[in-house]
Amino acid sequence: MKFTVLAALLAFLFGSCQPSEDIRTIPVEEFAQYITEAGVQLLDVRTPGEYAEGHLDGAVLIDFKADGFVEKAEAQLKKDQPVALYCRGGRRSHMAAEQMLKAGFTQLTELKDGITAWNDAGMPVVTPETPYVIEGELTGMKDGLVISLMQMDGSVGTRIASDTLHNGKFRFEQVMQEPELNLVTLMCNDDAFPSMSCDVYIAPGAHIEVKGHNAHIYTWDVQSNVQEQKERNRLLQTAAAEYEGFQDVSTERKLVIKELSGIDRKSDKEHYAKAYERYKAIGEKSDSISDIIQRKKVELMKKMEPSQPWLRELGSMAKMAGAYQDYAFKDDAVALYESLPAEIKQSVKGMEIRANLYPPQKVNDGDECPDADMYDLEGNVHRLSEHKGKYILLDFWSSGCGPCIKAFPEMKQMSEQYADRLAIVSMSTDTERRWRKASAQHDITWSNWNEGKGTGGLYSYFQIIGIPYYVLVNPEGKVERQLLGYREGTFKALFSELFE
Repeated sequence: MKFTVLAALLAFLFGSCQPSEDIRTIPVEEFAQYITEAGVQLLDVRTPGEYAEGHLDGAVLIDFKADGFVEKAEAQLKKDQPVALYCRGGRRSHMAAEQMLKAGFTQLTELKDGITAWNDAGMPVVTPETPYVIEGELTGMKDGLVISLMQMDGSVGTRIASDTLHNGKFRFEQVMQEPELNLVTLMCNDDAFPSMSCDVYIAPGAHIEVKGHNAHIYTWDVQSNVQEQKERNRLLQTAAAEYEGFQDVSTERKLVIKELSGIDRKSDKEHYAKAYERYKAIGEKSDSISDIIQRKKVELMKKMEPSQPWLRELGSMAKMAGAYQDYAFKDDAVALYESLPAEIKQSVKGMEIRANLYPPQKVNDGDECPDADMYDLEGNVHRLSEHKGKYILLDFWSSGCGPCIKAFPEMKQMSEQYADRLAIVSMSTDTERRWRKASAQHDITWSNWNEGKGTGGLYSYFQIIGIPYYVLVNPEGKVERQLLGYREGTFKALFSELFE
């Protein structure tokens, strides 16, 4: 009797690791052959950290230990197609397979002894150093077009490669710079193209196919096994036809702007007036199409789980809500934001979205300047109040802003010339990684701080519409003047008037 009870208890505790007639377990050699068959979906059920260290090429990651495993599997995998899954040693993959079996997946095969056995057999894995490959094929496009690959870091893009279209094809092979930098964009600076780009989500070892049949670069077909790309494609496809028309209008607008810039308004008033009327008409058409696109995307976003592409869309909506009081989709943006879990709301992206949807009271000239904890490159905490008793020039900048960087030499000169009366505080809106990189490239000898909130901290109190943006604070801590933009001599004129 005791033996029977003990056996039952052991079966309850460890039964999930026992063989199941509905789940196959096969060795490395057979598994390697099996995953090359058409239609087989490869699933890694380990943690993101384990996956990043090395995984099988083409594997989708769904962490078995994380909440909502089955729901994520149902969203990302097809139940009527085979699934091959693995973990480190075989235990998690079997428990995962049993849950998937109960959820309706019917063709489940696991790797015996997991990726440990795979590595012991000397089989290949994808590591952070494995390049991703983007292969593009364009029809109806002239050879000689230059396609640029831009690495996105926050809202700033940097060109990392370019290729010339030859026989309708282009190709990029790059190693990811950082695990977090998983978004690149394709751009083409040609009159036939709209002022838009194609988002491509990347991962180590990813093979990405890009196909296009015209200059509508924003909706080029991008296919890969990267989950974020699938989410981005889903958002695009909900308004595919409207996006085609929107890009035509965007190209028209770009050409009219170019035409307007070449007209002498004084000597050719009639020509300018006609071109400007066309520009306004194009703008109205663009707004109309944009409203249709946004409505369709909002309805889809309500049904989707938050993802990186989803948050980028919400971020764009929040910026529009912050810039235009009559933005038609502000209530939708607020509802989507409020549906987010706390950890996303507390992220830099979440704080930026909130600052646009719930902007603080705008600080005007004569108001007390707000203060906050800010950090230098060594991690020391600072506040503007450290400089009370001096004039403070608060400089909001980004490494991707040309005028911001152009202002640095003059700012350095002023900080040295008026050191006894003036403190300059440069506040980067970049990610910490990009801020540190930019700081190493430029000679910033004055206070160089970062709040770590992007555009969601002090930046939001001034309702800034562009950078560089400067706030002059008097010795009593009140805002005396605010300036948008930089031209050579700006600070010399400002401080000579103030101090001399």
